[in-house]
Amino acid sequence: MELRERFIFWGNQYLHLMNKLFIFILLLIFTVSQNSNSKGYIKAKDGIEWDSENQTYTATGNVNFKNDQVDAYSDKMIANYIEENDSEVFTIVEFFKNIVIYFKDEIFKGDYALYSKDGNTIKLNGNVSIESPTRLLKGDELIVDLDNNTRTLNSNSKESIVEVLIENDANN
Repeated sequence: MELRERFIFWGNQYLHLMNKLFIFILLLIFTVSQNSNSKGYIKAKDGIEWDSENQTYTATGNVNFKNDQVDAYSDKMIANYIEENDSEVFTIVEFFKNIVIYFKDEIFKGDYALYSKDGNTIKLNGNVSIESPTRLLKGDELIVDLDNNTRTLNSNSKESIVEVLIENDANN
Protein backbone atom coordinates (compact mmCIF):
# COMPACT_ATOMS: atom_id res chain seq x y z
CA MET A 1 0.00 0.00 0.00
CA GLU A 2 1.10 3.48 -0.69
CA LEU A 3 1.48 6.03 2.05
CA ARG A 4 -1.55 7.95 0.81
CA GLU A 5 -3.75 4.81 0.84
CA ARG A 6 -2.56 3.93 4.35
CA PHE A 7 -3.38 7.42 5.55
CA ILE A 8 -6.91 7.23 4.10
CA PHE A 9 -7.44 3.71 5.53
CA TRP A 10 -6.35 4.70 9.06
CA GLY A 11 -8.25 7.99 8.83
CA ASN A 12 -11.47 6.13 8.02
CA GLN A 13 -10.84 3.68 10.89
CA TYR A 14 -10.28 6.62 13.23
CA LEU A 15 -13.54 8.33 12.15
CA HIS A 16 -15.47 5.06 12.53
CA LEU A 17 -14.09 4.61 16.06
CA MET A 18 -14.87 8.25 16.99
CA ASN A 19 -18.48 7.85 15.79
CA LYS A 20 -18.92 4.76 17.97
CA LEU A 21 -17.37 6.55 20.94
CA PHE A 22 -19.64 9.58 20.43
CA ILE A 23 -22.76 7.36 20.36
CA PHE A 24 -21.59 5.51 23.48
CA ILE A 25 -21.05 8.79 25.37
CA LEU A 26 -24.49 10.07 24.37
CA LEU A 27 -26.14 6.85 25.57
CA LEU A 28 -24.18 6.99 28.83
CA ILE A 29 -25.21 10.60 29.49
CA PHE A 30 -28.85 9.81 28.73
CA THR A 31 -28.84 6.75 31.04
CA VAL A 32 -27.15 8.58 33.92
CA SER A 33 -29.43 11.61 33.65
CA GLN A 34 -32.55 9.42 33.53
CA ASN A 35 -31.47 7.47 36.63
CA SER A 36 -30.34 10.48 38.66
CA ASN A 37 -33.42 12.57 37.91
CA SER A 38 -36.01 9.90 38.57
CA LYS A 39 -34.70 8.26 41.74
CA GLY A 40 -32.44 10.84 43.33
CA TYR A 41 -28.79 11.20 44.19
CA ILE A 42 -26.43 11.91 47.07
CA LYS A 43 -23.22 13.95 46.97
CA ALA A 44 -20.86 14.61 49.87
CA LYS A 45 -17.52 16.38 50.33
CA ASP A 46 -16.06 14.13 53.05
CA GLY A 47 -17.43 10.84 51.79
CA ILE A 48 -20.32 8.40 51.51
CA GLU A 49 -20.44 5.06 53.31
CA TRP A 50 -22.60 2.35 51.78
CA ASP A 51 -24.05 -0.39 54.02
CA SER A 52 -25.53 -2.95 51.63
CA GLU A 53 -26.74 -5.22 54.42
CA ASN A 54 -28.87 -2.49 56.06
CA GLN A 55 -29.52 -0.72 52.72
CA THR A 56 -28.28 2.68 53.88
CA TYR A 57 -25.95 5.43 52.77
CA THR A 58 -24.28 7.68 55.34
CA ALA A 59 -22.85 10.88 53.91
CA THR A 60 -20.81 13.58 55.66
CA GLY A 61 -19.47 17.01 54.80
CA ASN A 62 -21.51 19.42 52.66
CA VAL A 63 -24.07 16.75 51.80
CA ASN A 64 -26.51 17.25 48.94
CA PHE A 65 -29.55 15.00 48.47
CA LYS A 66 -31.81 15.55 45.50
CA ASN A 67 -34.83 13.77 44.12
CA ASP A 68 -37.67 14.85 41.84
CA GLN A 69 -39.26 16.99 44.60
CA VAL A 70 -36.64 18.34 47.00
CA ASP A 71 -33.07 19.57 46.92
CA ALA A 72 -31.60 19.28 50.43
CA TYR A 73 -28.27 20.20 52.05
CA SER A 74 -26.85 19.34 55.48
CA ASP A 75 -23.66 18.44 57.34
CA LYS A 76 -24.61 14.76 57.65
CA MET A 77 -27.25 12.49 56.16
CA ILE A 78 -28.41 8.89 56.51
CA ALA A 79 -30.53 7.59 53.63
CA ASN A 80 -32.45 4.30 53.68
CA TYR A 81 -33.36 2.74 50.37
CA ILE A 82 -35.16 -0.22 48.87
CA GLU A 83 -34.44 -1.98 45.62
CA GLU A 84 -37.25 -1.48 43.15
CA ASN A 85 -37.18 -2.33 39.43
CA ASP A 86 -33.39 -2.91 39.52
CA SER A 87 -32.68 0.49 41.08
CA GLU A 88 -32.38 2.03 44.53
CA VAL A 89 -35.27 4.19 45.75
CA PHE A 90 -34.72 6.38 48.82
CA THR A 91 -37.50 5.78 51.36
CA ILE A 92 -36.39 7.59 54.54
CA VAL A 93 -33.69 10.24 54.67
CA GLU A 94 -32.42 11.83 57.91
CA PHE A 95 -30.54 15.13 57.87
CA PHE A 96 -28.36 16.48 60.68
CA LYS A 97 -27.10 20.05 61.32
CA ASN A 98 -27.26 23.13 59.09
CA ILE A 99 -30.20 21.83 57.09
CA VAL A 100 -31.51 23.73 54.09
CA ILE A 101 -34.23 22.14 51.97
CA TYR A 102 -35.51 23.70 48.75
CA PHE A 103 -39.04 22.84 47.63
CA LYS A 104 -40.61 24.86 44.81
CA ASP A 105 -40.29 28.53 45.91
CA GLU A 106 -39.85 27.71 49.62
CA ILE A 107 -36.78 27.16 51.77
CA PHE A 108 -37.02 25.07 54.95
CA LYS A 109 -34.29 25.25 57.60
CA GLY A 110 -33.71 23.38 60.85
CA ASP A 111 -31.33 21.40 63.05
CA TYR A 112 -32.77 17.95 62.24
CA ALA A 113 -35.02 16.75 59.43
CA LEU A 114 -36.67 13.51 58.35
CA TYR A 115 -37.95 12.97 54.81
CA SER A 116 -40.36 10.06 54.31
CA LYS A 117 -41.27 8.89 50.82
CA ASP A 118 -44.18 6.81 52.17
CA GLY A 119 -46.20 9.77 53.45
CA ASN A 120 -44.32 12.21 51.20
CA THR A 121 -43.58 14.37 54.23
CA ILE A 122 -40.70 16.31 55.72
CA LYS A 123 -40.49 16.86 59.48
CA LEU A 124 -38.01 19.44 60.79
CA ASN A 125 -37.06 20.14 64.41
CA GLY A 126 -35.01 22.81 66.17
CA ASN A 127 -34.68 26.43 65.01
CA VAL A 128 -37.12 25.83 62.18
CA SER A 129 -37.96 28.39 59.54
CA ILE A 130 -39.88 28.55 56.28
CA GLU A 131 -38.94 31.24 53.80
CA SER A 132 -41.08 32.04 50.78
CA PRO A 133 -41.20 35.08 48.51
CA THR A 134 -43.74 36.85 50.76
CA ARG A 135 -43.28 35.46 54.27
CA LEU A 136 -40.95 34.10 56.91
CA LEU A 137 -42.26 31.66 59.54
CA LYS A 138 -40.29 30.48 62.58
CA GLY A 139 -40.93 27.83 65.20
CA ASP A 140 -39.62 24.68 66.86
CA GLU A 141 -41.20 21.98 64.70
CA LEU A 142 -42.41 21.94 61.11
CA ILE A 143 -44.35 19.21 59.32
CA VAL A 144 -44.56 19.58 55.55
CA ASP A 145 -47.04 17.44 53.61
CA LEU A 146 -45.75 17.62 50.04
CA ASP A 147 -48.79 15.90 48.50
CA ASN A 148 -51.42 18.11 50.14
CA ASN A 149 -49.26 21.27 50.10
CA THR A 150 -49.76 21.93 53.84
CA ARG A 151 -47.36 23.24 56.48
CA THR A 152 -47.86 22.77 60.24
CA LEU A 153 -45.60 24.90 62.43
CA ASN A 154 -45.49 24.27 66.19
CA SER A 155 -43.72 25.50 69.31
CA ASN A 156 -42.33 23.10 71.91
CA SER A 157 -43.29 24.91 75.09
CA LYS A 158 -45.30 27.77 76.59
CA GLU A 159 -42.18 29.95 76.56
CA SER A 160 -41.54 29.56 72.83
CA ILE A 161 -43.68 31.14 70.14
CA VAL A 162 -44.46 30.66 66.48
CA GLU A 163 -43.68 33.75 64.41
CA VAL A 164 -45.04 34.80 61.03
CA LEU A 165 -43.63 37.80 59.20
CA ILE A 166 -45.66 38.74 56.14
CA GLU A 167 -44.52 41.22 53.53
CA ASN A 168 -47.52 43.32 52.51
CA ASP A 169 -46.09 44.73 49.30
CA ALA A 170 -44.58 41.57 47.80
CA ASN A 171 -44.79 42.80 44.21
CA ASN A 172 -43.24 46.22 44.80
